[in-house]
Amino acid sequence: MLNKLGITHNRLRVITFLIPIVFFILILRLFYWMILRGPELRAKSERQHQMVTILKAKRGNIFDSDGGILAGTKNLYHLFIYKPQLVVSASDLVEQLLSSLTPDKEASTESDLRNYLNGRLSLKSNWVSLKHYLSAEEKEKIESQKIAGLGFEDEYVRFYPEASMAAQILGFVGQDAAGQEQGYFGIEGYFDRVLKGREGKVRTEKDGEGNPILIGNYQFLHAVEGKSIHTTVDKKIQFIAEGMLKEGLVRYGALAGNVIVMEVSTGKVRAMAAFPNYDPGKFSEFDKSAYKSPMTADLFEPGSIFKPLVMAAALNEKLITPETQCDICSGPINIGKYSIKTWDGKYYPSTSMTSVIVHSDNTGMVFAARKLGPNKLSNYLKKFGLGTKTGIEIQEEVAGTVRDGKEYGDIDLATNSFGQGIAITPIQMITALNTIANNGKYISPTLIEGGTPATWDVLSPEAVSQITQMMITGVDSGEAKWAKPVGMSVAGKTGTAQIPIEGHYDPQRTIASFIGFFPAQNPRYTMLVSLREPQTSQWGSETAAPLWFGIAKQLLL
Repeated sequence: MLNKLGITHNRLRVITFLIPIVFFILILRLFYWMILRGPELRAKSERQHQMVTILKAKRGNIFDSDGGILAGTKNLYHLFIYKPQLVVSASDLVEQLLSSLTPDKEASTESDLRNYLNGRLSLKSNWVSLKHYLSAEEKEKIESQKIAGLGFEDEYVRFYPEASMAAQILGFVGQDAAGQEQGYFGIEGYFDRVLKGREGKVRTEKDGEGNPILIGNYQFLHAVEGKSIHTTVDKKIQFIAEGMLKEGLVRYGALAGNVIVMEVSTGKVRAMAAFPNYDPGKFSEFDKSAYKSPMTADLFEPGSIFKPLVMAAALNEKLITPETQCDICSGPINIGKYSIKTWDGKYYPSTSMTSVIVHSDNTGMVFAARKLGPNKLSNYLKKFGLGTKTGIEIQEEVAGTVRDGKEYGDIDLATNSFGQGIAITPIQMITALNTIANNGKYISPTLIEGGTPATWDVLSPEAVSQITQMMITGVDSGEAKWAKPVGMSVAGKTGTAQIPIEGHYDPQRTIASFIGFFPAQNPRYTMLVSLREPQTSQWGSETAAPLWFGIAKQLLL
């Protein structure tokens, strides 16, 4: 008897000991499932019995300066079916839809379209997407048939009514890794968040078979339409620039080229043309190298079109005057193992600074740069906006670099004076020279109406007057004088820059340029024309200059 009592007592002790342990284990498991895994499981549960429909937001338009559409959004429609409401057979429905739908890329023939629709209708879900991107006419035809169970959602597609015009300004709209609409390059990329708006959502509860629960939770979030962008692009000027640039590429056998037209007093870019280009509406059919804007994303050595900037800086510091004579211009200038020569092998002893611009004399520019010294030269280049992004509203803009004065060697100072050994973008170049046209005040470029440009003083009115007259004389008496239309007053400069390859310059491959502003004394536009590797002549005076004058003449007309 005592033995049995002992066994019972031991069992009670074990049970008494195990109950708290089991209880503790249960508490831990409950803590794990309810607290640690609770949010995750709750989310899974909601996904299983909730249905979310995304409402696309309409992307904002991009307009030119006159309010014309450069990039717009078409309202199309998404056709879907809710099977429980369908009162006709699937085969009859397909035949009825075929009379209203037009074959497209997904289904290029009526037979393909029939197979496609049959495949969609065979899906087990009660709610099935049938066809995307229906036109208003297709929607109207289907609605006129009054087929129960069919419904439509708004969809939006980007379109570019001018096709490839201003392609590198605009960019394009594609899809990101998650399949969501995304703007790339140009204005589309720069202002993507502004343009795309905010998509809406309809959240409803569904049962185990996927049918909506009419008395379940229902949430509706309106889509917010994207904001439109009004650009400074003048469609007429853009058309002229693109048309004449294309003709120029053929005439001079150039591989590529670009034109920028800037309004002097406002910094508004009225045109940016570049070839090769592409059609933003069919961007996938073009080489990716054409997507970026070469005016903002490609660095180049400007060559002699850079000379007015260095000369203006020396004039502003009163280290020289237009009549100052060069005392090192009687022959090549030797700096270490390098020899600085003139472009045509001609030398002009005791030449004036005006003649240095007229003859595009490299040795004379070394003289002016030495007067400035490395610190002042570096400071002026930065004041002209070089070495930093201009802030123009294009996604892929790059900054380039400008050395600090202490980083300059003698050869760097010399070569920079005539636009070699320095890499800038075309938009930086035209903005810097526009400072001269704008009476010595730097103004940042813009492609957007209503913005507030950055401005600061760089040159005195006296220095501006001096360098302007020197550039006028350079046009009237220099190598490009033959191309200037009679009666046109222009302050400008030609440039022929050799292209650096593998640590040296290719003597046959050049970038030919002309930059200037007009009318010279009360300028309205500053313009840059650049041609890459022209074949008829490597010189800017024989290729880029006549193209520049041709465009300028059209703008004046």
